[in-house]
Amino acid sequence: MDLAPGLRSYGQRLRLFHSYDAFCFSASVKGGVYFLKHLTKLNFTEAVQACAIDGSQIAKVGQLYAAWRMMGFDRCDAGWLADGSVRYPITKPRANCGPPEPGVRSFGFPPLYLKFGVYCYR
Repeated sequence: MDLAPGLRSYGQRLRLFHSYDAFCFSASVKGGVYFLKHLTKLNFTEAVQACAIDGSQIAKVGQLYAAWRMMGFDRCDAGWLADGSVRYPITKPRANCGPPEPGVRSFGFPPLYLKFGVYCYR
């Protein structure tokens, strides 16, 4: 679609009365997102360190969405992301992986001491 990455404006808003979520858009993926195979589950601090030890960084939400949407990334394992949320991408819905449609599932923002996997970006 030849759309450059960047901020999209939907017109001027009154900041005291209107608030909106931000949605990121990218026309390409420059790196790769992967679920780090680790012997144990990790708290948030351990997850950040594990990605760094593996030569990458903990993935951002937008990177996971881009990998899911543009690359068909599919993994039924909950993992930490850089914003402190826990999510997982599903391209092929199946039993025990959430609702019956594709999407990036979210566990929200659990306490940082809880243990999950981690998605890294390189």
